[in-house]
Amino acid sequence: MELQTPDHFANHKDAVEDQKKIRASRKNLYLAAISANLALSACGCCFAWTSPVIPKLKQPGSFIHLDEFLGSWVGSLLMLGSAVGPFIAGIMIDAVGRKWTLLVDSVVLLVAWAILASAQSVWMLFVGRFMCGIAVGIIFMGVPLYIAEIAEDKLRGALGSVIELFLSAGFMIEYCAGPFLSYNNLILVSVILPILFIITFIWMPESPHYLLASGRRTDAAKSLRWLRGNISHDAVEKEITQIEAFLEESSEKKVSLRDLITNRGNLKALYVSVGLLSLQQLSGINVIQFYVQPIFVKTGSSLEPKYSAMIVGGVQLISACFTAPLTRKLGFKIPLLISSAGTCVAQVLLGFYFYMEEQKMDAVVYFAWVPIFSLVLYIFVFCSGLGPLPWAVMGEMFAPNMKALASAVITSFTFLLSFFVTKFFANICIRLGTHFAFGIFGASCGVSFVFVYYCVPNTKGMSLQDIQDKLNKVKTPPEPTKYVTKL
Repeated sequence: MELQTPDHFANHKDAVEDQKKIRASRKNLYLAAISANLALSACGCCFAWTSPVIPKLKQPGSFIHLDEFLGSWVGSLLMLGSAVGPFIAGIMIDAVGRKWTLLVDSVVLLVAWAILASAQSVWMLFVGRFMCGIAVGIIFMGVPLYIAEIAEDKLRGALGSVIELFLSAGFMIEYCAGPFLSYNNLILVSVILPILFIITFIWMPESPHYLLASGRRTDAAKSLRWLRGNISHDAVEKEITQIEAFLEESSEKKVSLRDLITNRGNLKALYVSVGLLSLQQLSGINVIQFYVQPIFVKTGSSLEPKYSAMIVGGVQLISACFTAPLTRKLGFKIPLLISSAGTCVAQVLLGFYFYMEEQKMDAVVYFAWVPIFSLVLYIFVFCSGLGPLPWAVMGEMFAPNMKALASAVITSFTFLLSFFVTKFFANICIRLGTHFAFGIFGASCGVSFVFVYYCVPNTKGMSLQDIQDKLNKVKTPPEPTKYVTKL
């Protein structure tokens, strides 16, 4: 039996105290991440607003009457604006910083909601939705970048993956409140989140990466010390030195669009990010989130569409809670594979149901459970992987000197693709059948599984520098073997 010496107990006590300090030190980091992600909840409200509002505006006697054509524009113009936002963000995040870019953007979002609240014509709806889209595009570029730069290496994946949780909270607010509130009262509820974001995020520190890149070393050390909590001056200096080396290596030359495709690491980061985000959009997520109530109307389900939307929103919120622990334990790749496979099954099932209904098959009555089951399954597995993780992957793939340009191009392309998917979903349903649209979504999810398996690198536990070395195939020298002499 091993004797427990006083030194042993003292060491154990010190270890426990160190663990408490580590936990305490992460409180500020979690606080900054939560505050930043409130902007994503505001985006969720923008996305889901059309689900309860468009059916009301299509009713006879509404103050602005929408038909199918105008309704598709109100839904999809958000995505068109979101394709413009990243280019504005690309200029702002390097000019004024990540923090002030997001704060100014939230004011723009409030202005957009004000335009929608005062709308007296369909054109004002178009302008308001387009401005909402610009704000959303900036947020989707700025928040993942901010989170990636403030997070510790071990927590970057988990913190990056909570995007879906906060986004889902915004959806849930609209799905639950929308059917029971008037047009203007729903807007009043929707502006709470951007206001809450401004009130909390204004007290958060700027990204240490941006401060160092701007030559503000003292401010960067102060920011990092606050984010890491009770750590020593030496520990702060060590991390600052590592970031400086990373920034110096990455900023030796100016970058252009040409470098995005001629540099080996940038090219691989580009096709991984574009591939993941394109397949995410082609899985049909925005069609479902924008038009969840109209989709349930199409199914002829006995459950009222507004309650079906609430169920979908609740599942989305619950499933998003599993993303961070899953990512922390498994990394990005395995959850992405599970998510791609699950969404494929769900969309194929839904396409099969719509095919039977459109062909007026008698057997369709035995499959009345399929629409709600398929959408719940789809949302559950999507929010655990294919929803948040492509954005988190993009946030850590590029070197600092390339992040702003690459993120702007990729985010803009993603939202432009989403615009076409949401805009022409109704056209495809009319001309080729709803089953055909969901068949395309299912096939895209199948392609996503293959793409993730063969093309997406496993970056679990890697630093940003390690990821760059992996993408550029730079071999890291092995650590020297440590010999322990046993007395």
